[in-house]
Amino acid sequence: MSGTLAPRERTAAVARVRRAVATAVDRRGVIVPGERVLVACSGGPDSTALLDALARLAPPRRWRLSAVHVDHGLRPESAAEADLVAGLAADRGIAFRAISVQVAPGGSLQDHARTARHAALRAEAARVGAGAIALGHTADDQAETVLMRALAGASPRGLPAMAERERGLVRPLLRVWREATISYCAALGIEPLEDPSNSDPRFLRSRVRHEVIPALEAVFPGARRRLVVLAERQRRLLSSGVEIVDPW
Repeated sequence: MSGTLAPRERTAAVARVRRAVATAVDRRGVIVPGERVLVACSGGPDSTALLDALARLAPPRRWRLSAVHVDHGLRPESAAEADLVAGLAADRGIAFRAISVQVAPGGSLQDHARTARHAALRAEAARVGAGAIALGHTADDQAETVLMRALAGASPRGLPAMAERERGLVRPLLRVWREATISYCAALGIEPLEDPSNSDPRFLRSRVRHEVIPALEAVFPGARRRLVVLAERQRRLLSSGVEIVDPW
């Protein structure tokens, strides 16, 4: 994959993501020096880029990193995907653990999977003594979340969506676009996994990602960025103590 990028492009792709993560942790305190961090890695481009970037930035910041892969057991090949993450962690000298969870039946499969995953991550963080759980959410994930919440009738307090750091969850890539993580992996010759559920039209987020957001961009260029800015502005308003009245 890295062969498709010129040397200068590879250098820029790597620098772009590492610089964004360094800015998040050094200027905005998303991860503090000396912290023990559990990195959740699915093997996809976002969490893979995050794992590598944190590993490269860790020594001068005295972070102690561990990595974990959570298998939801929803696809036959999902258990074997942990082997890829185990290799990525081993290559970077990071302790690794694979965890399997049971997803409750009924209702929203993705919501139940998220609940099971977060419970497993918090249990693993407690086991290794990590004060932060690093997730690979990007600006694209933020835009999708804001749009879904807005259209589902969320109050203004729900629009800030995901925070860079909140209740022990840290998202150093939240201001990085997904295409940057894909380019990052390509530049380093890493072939990340692609979860087929990400393009499965049965799931709401998948349809928002592949149908709604592109349609919005076609009519309102820059729609993704505007959704992310909306979330940031709402978060600043809430943190300032300004009373936000629901117009509906």
